[in-house]
Amino acid sequence: MPHHCVLKDWVLELPYRMQSVLISSLRGCDTARKDDPSKAVTRSLRALVLRNADPTNSFIGAGVPKKEAVEKFLWDLDSYPMHFVAHTMHAAEIVGYKYTGEDKLSSIEIAAHKKWWLTFYRDLVKALHLNPEQEAQLDVRLGFTAVDEEDLEKEARASRQWDAGTGTSHGGRNRKWSGGS
Repeated sequence: MPHHCVLKDWVLELPYRMQSVLISSLRGCDTARKDDPSKAVTRSLRALVLRNADPTNSFIGAGVPKKEAVEKFLWDLDSYPMHFVAHTMHAAEIVGYKYTGEDKLSSIEIAAHKKWWLTFYRDLVKALHLNPEQEAQLDVRLGFTAVDEEDLEKEARASRQWDAGTGTSHGGRNRKWSGGS
């Protein structure tokens, strides 16, 4: 059965902890009004992470927010709850380093999205007087765990097919592999 998931395929390739960070960032700031500049940032994150289930709704925006909204958001950063800002910052970092895009985007468009989000991440880090992580540091902090590895191995075992060769007495080529000889 093909997977039916609201998350875009590139997100599903990430370690579970990075997926969790991205999902946590999609709620938006509870204390901000609907027209608040932070909402444009959140909607843009949603556009990169989620398939749009309802194009008639403004829940999902464009790949990058308008410059004016971002400038207002960064200027008023201290008016938002730190928890929201941290989720947004870490999601921007993940998109900046790990985004691989969708089929309809060119490699130039994908690179532009990555560059924009990485720059935004670095602007947030600077505004908070922090040091940015390098991609290798992100990979250590939120990379694959034993749980990821176990699930990936289960998927690999489930996808193996037994192939005894043409004309043998062991059944057809589409018979599931039993796990042993």
